[in-house]
Amino acid sequence: MRVAFVALPVLALLVFLLLLVEVRRYRTGRHLLSPRRFALRVAGGLLMIGLLCAIFIGLFLLRLTSAGGRPELFLVYWLGCIAVALALIFVMVADMKAVEQGYTRRQHEIWRDFARFIARASASRGREEAAGTPEEPDNERG
Repeated sequence: MRVAFVALPVLALLVFLLLLVEVRRYRTGRHLLSPRRFALRVAGGLLMIGLLCAIFIGLFLLRLTSAGGRPELFLVYWLGCIAVALALIFVMVADMKAVEQGYTRRQHEIWRDFARFIARASASRGREEAAGTPEEPDNERG
């Protein structure tokens, strides 16, 4: 329990600092996130901080390690923590889908740009051949 007593606040602080870095980057314009993805990241970070704090409070302040003394509070409290954890999972899945959609969109853009480059290159080569520009001689001997 001593490890959890130290680890939970440290993890919450770490998530908070990472969240501050993400917000600072977004505000200065040094980001690759859409507003939707940024909102999902902030929501996920806040849910994670809240969940870590709730676990800490439940274990060490309310001492809800067993349902012996207050079964109703025990049940409601830990079900609330499970609900927050499920919400965090849903937010992370939504963020993951947004990343995947951005990757797919960017991949399509790259292939489209590559196809345009090839089309322009072949069109300009066709014009050069039609104009009768001499080709470079082969350097093969034999």
